[in-house]
Order: sequence, then C-alpha cells, then structure tokens
Amino acid sequence: MMFTYIAVVGVAALSLTSPASSEMLVSYTRSGGFAGISETVVVHRDGTVTTGRGRAAEFTLGKARIRDLRQALDGVTTRTSSRRWCNIPDHFAYTLAYRGWRATRCHQLPEDWRPAVTRLEALIRSSADSR
Repeated sequence: MMFTYIAVVGVAALSLTSPASSEMLVSYTRSGGFAGISETVVVHRDGTVTTGRGRAAEFTLGKARIRDLRQALDGVTTRTSSRRWCNIPDHFAYTLAYRGWRATRCHQLPEDWRPAVTRLEALIRSSADSR
C-alpha cells in the first residue's frame, strides 16, 4: 500500500511541474535536503493553486494576491539554471518556471528569486496548515 501511495504522489508531482500548460502561471519546486523532501506549488492563471507536499491540496487565490505574486515574479531576472553547488550533500534544489522559462538553482536562491519564492512557499505552508 505504501508503494502505491508514493507512486501516485510521484506522478502528481511530475504533472504539477510541467511547464507546457498554457493555463499555468508559475510552478515552483523545492527538493532535497537531509530528509529528501519535495514541495511543489503550481498557480494557474485563473488563481487556482495546486500544492504537493505529501498529499496534493487545491484552493483559489484572489485577484490581489495573484497581482502581488505576478509583481514578485516579474522582478526575477535570473532565468538560467546553474549546477554550481549542486554537489553539496543534503542541499536543496529550487526550480522556478514562469512565462516560458524554467531554471533550477542549488543550495542558495538567487536574491531576485526571494520575493517570489517567499510568496510561493507561503502557499505551500498554508495548504499544509489547513489539512
């Protein structure tokens, strides 16, 4: 039974991070660390939010929160991936996809990602707290 659950979560995580969806506004994943976590959030253009942290959760953002998130995302200028620091044990890898680009960074977030990532991680936390 446990293996079935893990397989379902794995499939959900893959579909959450697919940048091909025209309905997707942004996707963000933080994975790794000592415990090997994987946290994913996808915000769709209509405000629907899907998170994957253990079990998937879904809710909707209001227009003001979507506007705030878009402003933070528009401030991201680091849009390329880097393998720098990826060989550090127990590091986190961060993947952000927005407006046709997708980038992964390891161990440390670029400073220009912080406002957007802070908002996206808050969505993950709030969905976990509401369960």
